Amino acid sequence: MNAQPSCETLLQQLAQTFNREAAGELQAVIQFIFTGEESASCTLTIGGGKCIVQKGEADFPRLTIRVDAGVWREIMSGQLSWSEAMMQRKFVATGNFPLLARLPQLFKIG
Repeated sequence: MNAQPSCETLLQQLAQTFNREAAGELQAVIQFIFTGEESASCTLTIGGGKCIVQKGEADFPRLTIRVDAGVWREIMSGQLSWSEAMMQRKFVATGNFPLLARLPQLFKIG
């Protein structure tokens, strides 16, 4: 049986694609809550030209994305595009929707 990478590992890989130029002066905390086969919470903190992934929950995230772990793996592997996932409501987002719309410019995602 092939072990799949954890959602946190996939988030770390996403952070490595961070586009500093597209981010400009952006400062934001994005909360990811993974559900289903893997239950986990991680944050992406953007600021100062950096993107850092941490386990746990943020007190005041600008954006929260709640997504099934299997769906997140499909997005990260390219099996499901980010825009398709949004249109098909494969995840739930709350908070700053302009930031949600910027994610494909900030990261190489789906």
